[in-house]
Amino acid sequence: MHISLILCALFFVGCTTFASKINAVRIGMSKAEVLAVMGPPSSITADTTAEYLNYSLLEKYTAIAHYTPYEIKLVNGKVVSYGRASAATTERAER
Repeated sequence: MHISLILCALFFVGCTTFASKINAVRIGMSKAEVLAVMGPPSSITADTTAEYLNYSLLEKYTAIAHYTPYEIKLVNGKVVSYGRASAATTERAER
């Protein structure tokens, strides 16, 4: 029983993207480089000027998981900004 719980916990942690990974993203990185560091995004949105890679990242691993939305903005395939998603980003994605 204990072994199966440990295996489940390891599986969950292995499939989770932690917020600290965003620290490896740099301005000017290509989309391919971002995907290599961050893995696939939760979703991708775009407007007429940019593409946004949207991530839901785990802040801390505790008994209650806390996920925070992050976005990486790409213009012409290169990172121009990244960080926690703002309320404006959420509104844009819902339109």
